Amino acid sequence: LRYTCLGGPGESDFPGFLNVTRAVSNMMMTEYLGIAEAYQESICLLRAKLTGALPAFCDCSNATAWGLFNGTEEDHNSTPHSLSDYSEAVIADIDTITFADRVLYRAAVERFEREVREVEKQFGTKVLCKDLASDPALKYVLAPLAD
Repeated sequence: LRYTCLGGPGESDFPGFLNVTRAVSNMMMTEYLGIAEAYQESICLLRAKLTGALPAFCDCSNATAWGLFNGTEEDHNSTPHSLSDYSEAVIADIDTITFADRVLYRAAVERFEREVREVEKQFGTKVLCKDLASDPALKYVLAPLAD
């Protein structure tokens, strides 16, 4: 699903400009949302929504149960890198190019965390033990946006 397209789901009528408000609105209307930085938690959220049950591997307060998750991790043979590898000029260009993406992903992370907290209340089980705001993988996305 392309959140910035003008048509409905499955349509690819790209607009002449990126409308981040529309993208966020489209994201908010999707039935299910997960984030890569919380993959196991995302699977737990999906299972809770689809089945009305929460598998044992969704209890992050129980290390043994949490370890039962049989997920896969793929790095696609990418080379490790850091924002510190790039000049300030390159970072400024990235900031400009990805502004709308970061607004959308920030909104997605906020929605994801809110929905996980709802599932935790529903099942009385802690699903998200890590603090997404301090997750190094989300640092750039969740940093204050420059105008």
